[in-house]
Amino acid sequence: MRQKLFSEKTVRILTYFYLAPFALMVCFNAINSLLRTTYFELYRDMETAKYKWDNPVLVLAGSAVLLAVLLFLWRNDKIEIKKLDRLCIWFGGILSLIIVLLFRCEVVCDSEIVSDIAVEFMENNFSAFSRGEYLYRYPFQLGITAMLELIYSIFGVRNFVVFQIINIICSMVILKMLQLIARELFTDERVRRMENVISMGCLPLFLFTTFIYGDMIGWCLGICAVHSIIKYLKSSGLRNAACASAFLSAGVVAKSNINILVVAAVIAIALKGVRDKKWNAVLIAGGVIIISQLGNTCVNQFYVERMGVEKIPGGIPKAAWIAMSLQEADEGGYACGWYNGYNWRIYGENGFDVQKTTQACMESIKESLNRFAHEQKYALTFFYKKFTSQWNAPTFQAMITNEWYSRHSEPLSDVAYFFIYGFGRNILYEIMNIYHFLIFLSTAAFCLLRRKKWDFAQAYFILNIFGGFLFHMIWEAQSRYVLGYFILMLPLAACGVSELFWRLSGLEKIEKAKKRSEDGAFSE
Repeated sequence: MRQKLFSEKTVRILTYFYLAPFALMVCFNAINSLLRTTYFELYRDMETAKYKWDNPVLVLAGSAVLLAVLLFLWRNDKIEIKKLDRLCIWFGGILSLIIVLLFRCEVVCDSEIVSDIAVEFMENNFSAFSRGEYLYRYPFQLGITAMLELIYSIFGVRNFVVFQIINIICSMVILKMLQLIARELFTDERVRRMENVISMGCLPLFLFTTFIYGDMIGWCLGICAVHSIIKYLKSSGLRNAACASAFLSAGVVAKSNINILVVAAVIAIALKGVRDKKWNAVLIAGGVIIISQLGNTCVNQFYVERMGVEKIPGGIPKAAWIAMSLQEADEGGYACGWYNGYNWRIYGENGFDVQKTTQACMESIKESLNRFAHEQKYALTFFYKKFTSQWNAPTFQAMITNEWYSRHSEPLSDVAYFFIYGFGRNILYEIMNIYHFLIFLSTAAFCLLRRKKWDFAQAYFILNIFGGFLFHMIWEAQSRYVLGYFILMLPLAACGVSELFWRLSGLEKIEKAKKRSEDGAFSE
């Protein structure tokens, strides 16, 4: 017993190494969201994050109204949780369908390139793998290309609506998984009610169902994996670990950044092994690593055999993304760490030689770190902008993405034009701005009010979000990339709101007094 308590204490101490920074990050961004905001201008060919002062009075007033609604629902025990669950899922699905039909988005930028390559694959044209071409440089995009080829083969070439319907289904599955995660992490039914209502307000999630890319599919599978790992941590069932591995394997094919969730799962399984003194956790963690990469291996092998080549090109070395993440993407210094073409350019300049490219990237990294070391004010400003441009963007690029991808859908309806370019755009932005602040405020309340109520499954859940924060501070920045982690914050925000209402209502004191009374009667 003493050894088990020691092991659990060790695991708890280890988790505090990231729980404390996570709490600081959330609290800082709650304040930041109240005072500042990141936005993206219309009619641009490159997304450039810009910053402006917010309207705290408007944000606080809007948040107060939303909190009043949540308080009413929190107190109302007559609402059946099953009906609310169904309402949340169908609300998200119907709203997403309306957005898809209204904006009629097509493909541009990278999604247009992979779509065109998928069409070429259908004609057995694999020139995209030729020296210097797109998949030669970015082979990690093969997974989404293969998905598009499969969809086009079944439903017709460039049938974007089918892909968007898949995205809608994914958004509904995400909502369902958030419900199940809230149920696993928090026993109080009030938290589940709050989670449902809060999830229905996540407009960026629904707006991204128009996006012809791997984000929605990847995050849907990733969140399914997170739910399975939570169940594994609570029950030690190998079936749950196997399910998580399968979800992660498919998720990585759709979106390579899902590997962050793989790392979090492996760490959690290892810590559970330490806590429970079960060393077979090493084998289980190893199995998760291997199975999670099988999806990409199978896709690569399929195209290797189809093309009759030895292997898929290795692509641009990862050091190029790290080097780019420490650079400015524009002359104004607004987009710190965002895409600036460096990785594409440096690979070509070094004759597509991985070793030479890596060496050049390491030199660039050294130069950036040296400047940060000697110009501390510049370093602080750089990383503040990099953090803010990702985590303090209420739309997570959802509005600018829909503008880009609907440009070629002319003529747009008056309603679509109103929401993309007109006053409706401002309305949507302010709704998302207030919602963004409320989620960070509520998550901050969770961190502060439940700091003494340590739970291993909750600690693992938070590790996924913190992993995303850490990764994208040393990798290419985009606010779209962190949307999935923001969505994972919704159950925490629901618990934070519920905990806040619980304390303000005085129920906590009543419960404590009741417990003391029961303990006293028992001792007598």
